Formats: sequence, C-alpha cells, structure tokens
Amino acid sequence: MKKYLLYTIVVLGIGSMLTTSCLEENLGVGNIKQEMQGGEGWNKNKTIEIYYLTNLSDAVMGAVPGVIDYFNGLGNACSLGVIDRVDVLGNNNIATEIAFKTSRFSSYALNKVYMNGTDIATQGSLLLFNHKINSEEGFKITNDCYIKYINVMTKTTTENPIDILVPFSTVRFSNKEQIAAASTAFTTLNDNQHAFIMVGTVKKDLVEDLKNVAEGLEGCAFTEVAKNPAADYVVFMMGRKSWVLRETTDALVSGDLNAYRLSIEAGVE
Repeated sequence: MKKYLLYTIVVLGIGSMLTTSCLEENLGVGNIKQEMQGGEGWNKNKTIEIYYLTNLSDAVMGAVPGVIDYFNGLGNACSLGVIDRVDVLGNNNIATEIAFKTSRFSSYALNKVYMNGTDIATQGSLLLFNHKINSEEGFKITNDCYIKYINVMTKTTTENPIDILVPFSTVRFSNKEQIAAASTAFTTLNDNQHAFIMVGTVKKDLVEDLKNVAEGLEGCAFTEVAKNPAADYVVFMMGRKSWVLRETTDALVSGDLNAYRLSIEAGVE
C-alpha cells in the first residue's frame, strides 16, 4: 500500500513538472485559413492555437519519437499542446521523456492509477506549453476521471504576437457516470475566477450527454472538434462562449495518431 501511495504521489508530481530549458518569449505564428463558426468577424489578433494529439481510442499512445519530432517541428508556433493517453507504465515515464526532448514546460492530467500486470501504471494526458505556470488545479470527478486546470500564457497567431492568458482545462470522459458526476466541477470552472475553456475527449455515444450538461451552464457552449465514424472517441471543446472555435485542421503524426490544430478566438462579444 505504501509503495502504491508513494508511486501515486510521484506521478502526480509530474503535474507540476517544469522543464528548465531556455524558451524564447517570442512565440507562435499560425497558419489560419478560414472561419469555422462564431461571430460576424474573425479577429486574428486575438486568436490562439491549441494542438491536440489523439488516436481517438482507448489505446495507449505509443508514437513517442513521432510526437517529439512533431512538436520540435512546430517550434515556437505551438504555445499549448495536449497529448492524449500518455500513460506512465512502471519505470517507463514517457511523459518526462517527451517534455525533456521537446524543451517545454509540462503538466500531467491524471485519469486514473491502475495495475498493468504486476506494475502500477498511470493513465493520463500530457500538457506541453512554452511559458511557466504558477499553479494548477485538479478536480476529482470519479476514481477514474479527473479534470486538470491551468492558467497558461499563450501567444496569438499574428506576425506580431501578443500574450493571452488561457484558463485551460482538459478531461477524458468514457462513461455516463463520469459526466453526471462532473456537474459540481463544471460549475466551479464556469465561475468568474476560472471562466474556463476545455478541450478533451469523450466517448462517441456520450456526446449528447456531455453537450446537454455543457449547454445547461450559463454562458457556455459545446462543440465537436474532431470525429471519425470508425473511432471510439470524439475531441470536444466546451466553455465560455467568449472562446470561439474558428477553424480545425488535422495532420497525421504517426500511425493512427493525429494532431488537431484548433484556432480559437478569445474575448468574442
């Protein structure tokens, strides 16, 4: 039991891991094409980009070299990225490896701790960003579902980028019980202190359940970002209506792992 508890504490410590590398402050010029949804005009001077990597399944992400090459290829153009199902299996801590080899700050979004044969393993997602954070929050929904929240500084996608503080959160929903239990956390995230934007994955047959919950929150919207008829999961975005998804593009990273680039305008009235 002591070994299990110690392992859990160590893994959760990944959530506060800050890669001490030299990071430039002049970040990010994006490649925006066309408006996807939202208000009458698209203000690209207030547009950020979030990169979400996933295979839209329950499989563990195994394309570590491909992920490292992908983020290194993006360079400073990526202010914030999320990699779905970066599980820590025994002593094989690929989350630390990816953060170190991409020279980025990181946080770990825990899903659950489980047994992998005789080893203790951790299921979760890895967040990568270019600017240090002062704090983070975790909301326990169930024993196999947690919401991670960070306030992270990003750069807009213009030639002369400006700083925008993003109240970002992520989660992975795989059953109805998790969504039903998340109502209290959603209410907190939707208060004026958090004013959240969330990007995560939800099982395909639970999309309507999550959408109904999201749209029941005052001033919130829900959007399906990426889906595949053959896949088990959908990438979704939800949060304050002032965060408007303008465009999504995708690129193959390796095997069945895809990267979805979300162009999101902040502060839309």
